[in-house]
Amino acid sequence: MAQVNNYEWLEFSLPDGWVELARKMITECEAEEPNWEIIDLKEKFGAIRCYYVNGTQKIDNIIDKYEQISAKTCCRCGKPATKISTGWILPWCDECGKDEKKYYKRFDE
Repeated sequence: MAQVNNYEWLEFSLPDGWVELARKMITECEAEEPNWEIIDLKEKFGAIRCYYVNGTQKIDNIIDKYEQISAKTCCRCGKPATKISTGWILPWCDECGKDEKKYYKRFDE
């Protein structure tokens, strides 16, 4: 069986601020189940979404953990997010989320 390359998804599928999170997620999942394989990895509704085959309950738990972390991580730089944009939903830190054409809602509101 050919070795699965789950890292190929990182080249084009996620905002820059989440790439390191996804690397950690993939590493944890591969340590748990070497035959685990990503079939889709993307940003959706302001968080990482990972669809896969050959998973286990432990894989599900790892994926859930990183989905929750990404929802509170700036999509541009990877720092803790303080707000979320509306429309195209993405989490932003104060420094990266300065686009005056977007409307933001702070997490503490």
